Amino acid sequence: MPPKQLRIPYEDFDYARFDCVGQCSGGNQFMAFVTGAFRGPNHYIKLTENWREIKRWLAVVHKFDADGNHLITECRLGGFDIDGHRVAVEKASNHLAQMLEEMRLSGLRLCDVYVKPFSVQVDGVIYSLEYEHRVAENGKSHESVTLWPNDIMFHPPWDSGEYST
Repeated sequence: MPPKQLRIPYEDFDYARFDCVGQCSGGNQFMAFVTGAFRGPNHYIKLTENWREIKRWLAVVHKFDADGNHLITECRLGGFDIDGHRVAVEKASNHLAQMLEEMRLSGLRLCDVYVKPFSVQVDGVIYSLEYEHRVAENGKSHESVTLWPNDIMFHPPWDSGEYST
């Protein structure tokens, strides 16, 4: 059964996946990151000769209300892999820093967030917390919620914050 809410844990260590999650003034929540993405419904594409021309690096801020309902997703393009991976990621990171600074002006606190599954498309890129339930051939059941396009999979219990990459 899909989670009513999913815990995204705030992490305060080097190379953390969730070091930019928390609450804004008024109790709304946010989750922010830099990610690579392709347009369209397929999160993985066949790596053709031109994949570097279409893989984009983006600063992303998802905003949720206090109950975890998705409100809006804001994205800023850093660049494409063809521009140079480091250059594109650095530009996206600078955009993210600006976006977070704008949010800090109205107050924010880094902490765990509790949000609901959602799906939104911005400029052809699909961002989501997508629930999936599978039954294997041996009859074993498996549930997960995946954060796309980051490809981070959360596991029950939904309030544990446990995930794999």
